[in-house]
Amino acid sequence: MNKLLSTLILLSLTVGIVFAETKIPVKLIKIKDGDTVDVQIDKNTFPVRLIGIDCYETSKSHRAYRQAYENHLSIDEVILRGKHSTDYLENLYKANKNKQVYIDFKGVDRYGRALGVIYFGKHNVNYDLQKNGACMIYNYN
Repeated sequence: MNKLLSTLILLSLTVGIVFAETKIPVKLIKIKDGDTVDVQIDKNTFPVRLIGIDCYETSKSHRAYRQAYENHLSIDEVILRGKHSTDYLENLYKANKNKQVYIDFKGVDRYGRALGVIYFGKHNVNYDLQKNGACMIYNYN
């Protein structure tokens, strides 16, 4: 997987220098939750964390309890909002199923996931989720 991410980084830098952008065509394999998907390039599958947003969790994890506390919500409301984000992304994908999926690669997070902006055709999915899908703005440092 590290070799794949290294190749992806090199490819995105090369494409970025030549075309001034880093959109790479991918196949969407699985929507894990509102801000994480699995994509495939050739025969390699890897997770992508949608950068710039943070959706609520979909299970009662430590992070979900922290989101509940920080946002003055019940744990059930956090889970409900997390499922809403996931459903919203799934429905958005279904509505754009015939369009090419792209990732605008932005780096790798501390968990080894690719960070990026996902596009369905020219449609910026990250932005749409932040505006309509119960996701918050999140800045990576």
